[in-house]
Amino acid sequence: MTAAIRKQSARKIAVAATAALALLAPLASAQSTRAEIRAAITEPGHVPAPGCVVGTFERGSPTLLVAQGYADLAARRALDGDSLFYAASISKQFTALAAATLIAKGDLSLNDDVRTYLPELPEYDAPVTVGMLMHHTSGIRDSLGLLRMAGLSDVGKAAKGDALDLLFRQRDTQFTPGTRYRYSNGGYLLLAEIVERVSGQAFADYARHAIFAPLGMRSSFFLADESPRAGSYAHGYVPEDGAFAIRDSFPRFSGSGGLMLSMNDLARYEYDIERGHRVWTREVAQIMLAPGRYSDGSLIDDGAGLSYGGGLHLGERDGRQVVVHTGSAQAFRHAYMRLPDQKRAFAVLCNRGDWKAIDRLKAVMAASGVHYPGMPRTRPEGLFHSAELNANYRLTPTDKGLRVEVTSPFVEAPVIQFYAADDDGRFHHKTMTIAPTDDPDRIRVKRGTTADLTLVRIAESTDK
Repeated sequence: MTAAIRKQSARKIAVAATAALALLAPLASAQSTRAEIRAAITEPGHVPAPGCVVGTFERGSPTLLVAQGYADLAARRALDGDSLFYAASISKQFTALAAATLIAKGDLSLNDDVRTYLPELPEYDAPVTVGMLMHHTSGIRDSLGLLRMAGLSDVGKAAKGDALDLLFRQRDTQFTPGTRYRYSNGGYLLLAEIVERVSGQAFADYARHAIFAPLGMRSSFFLADESPRAGSYAHGYVPEDGAFAIRDSFPRFSGSGGLMLSMNDLARYEYDIERGHRVWTREVAQIMLAPGRYSDGSLIDDGAGLSYGGGLHLGERDGRQVVVHTGSAQAFRHAYMRLPDQKRAFAVLCNRGDWKAIDRLKAVMAASGVHYPGMPRTRPEGLFHSAELNANYRLTPTDKGLRVEVTSPFVEAPVIQFYAADDDGRFHHKTMTIAPTDDPDRIRVKRGTTADLTLVRIAESTDK
């Protein structure tokens, strides 16, 4: 073999090796992400245990699906992409979607007085509209709260008729309709009842024909005063006496909840939002994603800096559009977020009641290299001084937030742990907050209603 041939052969081998490495790099990255996500939904101290199914999506296509834990501990049935979960309030966007399909066809209007369809409701100080039910500004009382106040501790034993009867008995609303925001399961139960009466079909049947069948969501369905078939769904669990106990105490009627949902079906839903548009048409999307307004025309504030659309909290955080909702029953915890500007979405469905799903969602997004909107982008570190407080704050990042050591003439409790648990870009301890700023040498500190004070970084040697 000549030197020229040997050199050409070596060059080909090098090119092939580079190409192979280029192919392997994304695979290694995906495996690393999957491992981080699995760690976020695993508790090593409990085996076997319930757990979560995680889905990540980009441009309507699934990028990762990770399942950890069991749908049924006794039967050792593992969670997977087809496991059905009681979706709790994740259901609300599907209830709103059912109404939106009727609105888009002209069969219903957001401005309609609900008594047109529900004459059993009393006539209140101001008319309640369909839009007020959808956007939680109706003042209609919470149906699950009413059932519990009436003496039914396990709402899973109530029928839809029981909940509706209590709503129809209410002589007034919690406030003048259209003037305030207050999250209400009762409002969404009434919205589902309106869909039923306008469509002429049972709500579960209409949702199946108008939403699930067109989207290929083969497994998902709304409950209609019956329990799901045994063995077909993930049980909910809560810790009890060092083990896990089943708590399938969720309502068997639909509207505010009631959806049985799998992650694989949620993937089909995501595809339609981004690319399919069979149900999420342009007209329907405008209804679902329009922020609600009060009667005076001002935007709804949900108390967390977002507005509310069709069963979804929505708005802007960190300069990015956010669409988010959580779901919670006694033994189920779910979280779902879309970032429309990035065309990415993340979902966590969990069947254990002792976990906070939004924390799992944040960990999933961090593992995916995506910043959770509203969380602090940086954790300030070092020594900061306030002449106005005559105090120094030494900040040390921790897994959960910040460890703050206070030095002043008045110190009684010198070490405080602040947590980054709220979605507002700040660190929290009771009524006290620390906010990073665009300048890494300055932080803002606030307690209760006391105005923010600026603390400025100082050299460590001044604290010696």
